[in-house]
Amino acid sequence: MVIDIPYYSDNSRISNSNLGFYLKGGPKYLKDMMDGKQEGMSASFLEKGTMIHEYILQPEEFWKDYVILDFEVPKVKQQKDLCESYINLKKLNPLDTEDTLLLQAYNNSYSNTKTDVKKVEEAKNLIETYAKYLEYLEIGDTKKVISFADLNTLKAIKENITKHKKANELLFNLPSTYETHNEFHINWEVDKENCKVKCKSLLDRVCFDHVNKKIILIDLKTTVNVYDFKHSVEEYDYFRQIAYYGLAIQWYMANVLNLNTEDYDFEAYIIAIGKDVNNEIRVFDMKVENVINEKLQLINNILQKISYHISTDNWEHSPEYYEGNGVEELKCVNI
Repeated sequence: MVIDIPYYSDNSRISNSNLGFYLKGGPKYLKDMMDGKQEGMSASFLEKGTMIHEYILQPEEFWKDYVILDFEVPKVKQQKDLCESYINLKKLNPLDTEDTLLLQAYNNSYSNTKTDVKKVEEAKNLIETYAKYLEYLEIGDTKKVISFADLNTLKAIKENITKHKKANELLFNLPSTYETHNEFHINWEVDKENCKVKCKSLLDRVCFDHVNKKIILIDLKTTVNVYDFKHSVEEYDYFRQIAYYGLAIQWYMANVLNLNTEDYDFEAYIIAIGKDVNNEIRVFDMKVENVINEKLQLINNILQKISYHISTDNWEHSPEYYEGNGVEELKCVNI
């Protein structure tokens, strides 16, 4: 399957996250998100999860993207922003005085009412503290910086996974009959009479056993509390995500491999990784038939609405608004 546009750069296709945007804020919010007018999750929120995914699932790629540096790096976002701003300003304005550069870098990174003298003083202290980090920035290395503490955490997570009987099996000890794909990008389509949508999915890991007719979908999630993971499942609707990925796999099997998923047993798991000091591991079976069926119906309903918006280019209101008298049904539970 040829992928012309990287997953995160392709705004012409609908992802599971896009469904969440629609449910959260309606059609205009989704359109703004797709057009880059609204911000999604911050890079810092996603960065640690990405680092763990790559270290566990794609270790050969990990060291192409990350570098361990044995010097102090900024601890908070504003400090990092100041360092980066200072380096950029030095390149753009080489004739400016040092105090001018420090003041501007500070103002670009912090918002407070301190005097200029105090700002320059604090900026100078930060520049001195992170002098080696600034040297790294000046070299222009594209790799992300991680500390030895980060690496130790990654090693602890991997060790905990190997000690967990099911997590170890899913990630490191499946039978040789399985064909494994990590970070598996599927561009797929819904093409029905009342619903025509181009979709995309990026699966953490999917394993196909064409000998024994089995498919295993595996998703890694970091969480604050593995013993309250139910809260995360509900907040981020992970069952909807699993159902959406299942549709992607079904399309891939039928349209790329010319196989029928009904001939295969399907399993789906989430490996939850605790972000606390213990980095505990729990594995959850996500193939709960009645819940998945409910989510499939929800997905179908949302995609039908998104299809309407795409075909009409009406994004200000819901389809019910445009097709009716402007009055919409309020759907509530237990009323």
